[in-house]
Amino acid sequence: MKFLSSIAVATALLTSSSAFAQSAPAYPTKPVKIIVPFAPGGPTDYIARLVAEKLGARLGQSFYVENRLGAGGVVGADAALRSPPDGHTLLVASVSYAVNPALMKMTFDPVKDAEPVVNLVLGTTVFAANANAPFNTLPELIAYAKANPDKLSYSTQGVGSVTHVATEAFLADQKIQITHIPYKGIGPALTALAAGEVQLSLPDYGAAQALVTAGKVKVLAVAGNKRVSQLPNVPTAPETGIKMVSSGSWQGMFAPKGTPKAIVDKLNQEINEILKSKDVVDTLTPRYAVPVGGTSAEFADQVKSDIQRYGDVVRSANIKAE
Repeated sequence: MKFLSSIAVATALLTSSSAFAQSAPAYPTKPVKIIVPFAPGGPTDYIARLVAEKLGARLGQSFYVENRLGAGGVVGADAALRSPPDGHTLLVASVSYAVNPALMKMTFDPVKDAEPVVNLVLGTTVFAANANAPFNTLPELIAYAKANPDKLSYSTQGVGSVTHVATEAFLADQKIQITHIPYKGIGPALTALAAGEVQLSLPDYGAAQALVTAGKVKVLAVAGNKRVSQLPNVPTAPETGIKMVSSGSWQGMFAPKGTPKAIVDKLNQEINEILKSKDVVDTLTPRYAVPVGGTSAEFADQVKSDIQRYGDVVRSANIKAE
């Protein structure tokens, strides 16, 4: 009887294993398209192409990037999230994914229509000032702004940009007023900063590095929670006692809602391994991008939190998209 019982148990285990194997989808079974809702050459496009190359090598199938521009990232995100939920069309988006819902009418629900896969990287955002500005730290900036209301201005790459929203959150938290001067792109915004047309900006450090090296722009603080190895003596905003609404300029991967959990989990696992690899870390470090990784649930919570936080700022500051 014990022998027959053992056979029965073994048979049940084999049957359940076979059923599990049949329920777990083979993936990928064809080339995988990663939609980037911005132009080639930018930070979102760069990280998407880097991850695509590494995933292709690990999973034995082609992963390629398709750029779909329009409406600040909404057009490409809509195309990706309306694709069949089989893991063969993915989206790599920036933090603007969490800002846009408060600024414009969306053609999709950024929470209900998406499966967050993983947070890929964080960019290094800094408080940058004109070299001749009469302050060298965030507390000094705040004190000067309070003593000299309406005498300072800050530049961004446009109305409704992440930089605009994050700066307005900072101003509201510190109860100070600094005039917003929008430009068409981060290049002109930083040129204005270097020329002294404005006194403050919150760019990614990679974009401002050349001007800092040339002595035309100075860095007051890192806007995130971690110091940057290339700026060892520059404190973070929280170290100076400044609360930041922004969780950073992240780039993350999403899949359409309904994509099998097994596929989402597989992508998450593979990408976490990719982000830990020395060659990827060494590739990202000169670009001032910090690998993040983590679970899909953690990224989902961050996206929801950012949508709420940025939305509160947009509504309170009455920011309207251009």
